[in-house]
Amino acid sequence: MLNDIVTPAVAGVVAGLGVAMPLGAVAALLLREGLVNGFRTAAAGAAGVATVDVVYCIIAALTGATFAPAIEDHRSVFLLASGALIVAIGVRQLWQGVRQSPRGAPEVERASALATFGRFVGLTAVNPITLVYFIALSGAVTHSGGSWIAPVIFVAAVGGASLVWQLLLAWVGSAFGGALSLSATRAIGVIASFLIVALGIVVVANGAAALR
Repeated sequence: MLNDIVTPAVAGVVAGLGVAMPLGAVAALLLREGLVNGFRTAAAGAAGVATVDVVYCIIAALTGATFAPAIEDHRSVFLLASGALIVAIGVRQLWQGVRQSPRGAPEVERASALATFGRFVGLTAVNPITLVYFIALSGAVTHSGGSWIAPVIFVAAVGGASLVWQLLLAWVGSAFGGALSLSATRAIGVIASFLIVALGIVVVANGAAALR
């Protein structure tokens, strides 16, 4: 029972931070939202981003549950494929983070908290990589024990980690977003990308162990 709680909780926090931390256009907009409109409005945008992460994670977990019997029959192959996909996503994010400037997002316009929430939901939802990432990871993590507790804790941990990170960005933007250097934003993106790659390697290692 303890393993059904601790393992998905830790995996969910790491997964939530891994998908949330890369500073692309949405994160840059969130920083600027805090700088222009203050923390309250930026926090609404942060909630919008975290909401999409949770919805995508739920979809991934439910999809994984639907195909759980087939996945269990070919668990080692699924883990190897999922791990390789997660590593590829991490490498892709790392490459994009190195090549692209996170300052390239359009200027933020003044808006209400509700409008900001809706705008950030839309901006985050159009990125299909997030859904693919959660499908690959949640299937590998939440179905190992067959318990319903693990997927619920995993989703909750993903949502909590994502929301905390997005709120941190909103606060940084409102406090001193204009002083955040390009090198600092890139460093955070690189760390997050390596975090995703590390997750993928762990999943691949579990798949290799299952083959024995």
